[in-house]
Amino acid sequence: MTEASFDVDVTAESALAFAGVSGDWNPLHTDAAHAARTAYRRPVLHGAFSAGLVSRMAGMYLPGRDCLLHALDLKFVAPIVPPATLRVSGHITSERHGIGHVKVAITDAATGTHYVTASYQFGRHQADDATTSAPTPARVETTDESTILVTGASGGLGRALIARLGSRATGVTRTPIEGMLTAASIDELRAALGTRRLDAIVHCAWPSPDNQRLVALGDPSGAVAHHVSEPLSQMIGLAQLLAERGTANAPLLLIGSTAAMPGRHNYRMPLYTLSKSLVPELVRILAVELAATSHRAMGVVFDVIETGMNQRLSASARIAHANRAPSGQLPSADDAAAQLEWMLAGPGWLASGATVTLSGGALP
Repeated sequence: MTEASFDVDVTAESALAFAGVSGDWNPLHTDAAHAARTAYRRPVLHGAFSAGLVSRMAGMYLPGRDCLLHALDLKFVAPIVPPATLRVSGHITSERHGIGHVKVAITDAATGTHYVTASYQFGRHQADDATTSAPTPARVETTDESTILVTGASGGLGRALIARLGSRATGVTRTPIEGMLTAASIDELRAALGTRRLDAIVHCAWPSPDNQRLVALGDPSGAVAHHVSEPLSQMIGLAQLLAERGTANAPLLLIGSTAAMPGRHNYRMPLYTLSKSLVPELVRILAVELAATSHRAMGVVFDVIETGMNQRLSASARIAHANRAPSGQLPSADDAAAQLEWMLAGPGWLASGATVTLSGGALP
C-alpha cells in the first residue's frame, strides 16, 4: 500500500480531551468565552492534535503496524476551528534500504480547506510474534497500476506519442474515444483514473490558435479566459494531480512553441503566443514546488510540426518553414513524439525546471 486516507470528526470536546492528556489548557483551545474575543470566535484545535493524526497515519496505515517513526515535520497552514470533519491523506514518496518518507495533508473533508502539511521518515521494526492482528483501517486507497498520461490524445502529437509508448501510456480526450479516458476537467480525470498512479504526464492538449489582433477583440475577457486562463489552469491542475498520484521522480512534461519567441509568426496568433510563453516560466515554478513531492517539471519547445494546426499550411508555407531548418525538412508528428519519448527516458533530476528547444536548429 502506497496511499491511504481516513476521516476524523473533531469537536470542541476533542480539544478538551486532548488538553486533559497533554496538559495544554491554553484558553485559545479550551475556553469558549476567551476564544470568542479572538479573531477565531471559537476554540481552535491544538496544533499537536494534528501531530497525533499524522502518527495514526504512520502507525496504522503507511507503513502500518511495523512502523518505527524517525522524524516528523508539520506546517500549520490554517487553524482548525471545530466542529469539522478532517480528511488525512498520505502517500509514500520513497522507500529504500529500510528508510521511507511519507507526505501527509490534512484538509477539510467538506470544503477542501488545507489545514496542515506534514511529512515523516520511518523505518520498520520486527516482532517475534507475527500472529497479532491489527485493526482493519477504513477508507484505504491502494494502487496497483501506473501509467504515462497523455492529454490531447486525439491530436496529431498525442496520437503519435501514444503509438510510440504503447501499453505504457493512457490517452485523455474531451470526447469519447475507445480505449482512452474521457475527461473535461481535472476532477473528472481523477475519477476516470481510478486508483492508477502516474509515471509521467505529457500535456499535448491546447485550444486551437486565435486569429485576431488583441486591439480588435470584441470580448477580451472571454478570449483571454479561453486561450490563456484555461490552459494555465489545466497545467496547474495537472501538476497538482502529479503531486498526488505520481510515482517517485515522475515528470510533468509541458509542450511549448517557438510561436512564443520574438519574431515568430509575426504575432498573428497573439493569445496563443501569449499562453505558450507561460510554459518556460511555469516549468521553473513547478520544478520548485514539485520537488517537495519528489517529482519533476520540464518543458519542450517545438517549431513547426507537420501535424495538427499545421496540416492546413499551404505548399509555399511548408517550403518556407522547411528552408528555415538546416535539415531542410519539417518534422512529422512521429519525429516530435520520438523526442518526447527521449525526454521521458531521462531519469535525472537535473533536467527539472528546464525547457528544451527541439527545433532542429530552425532559424527565426
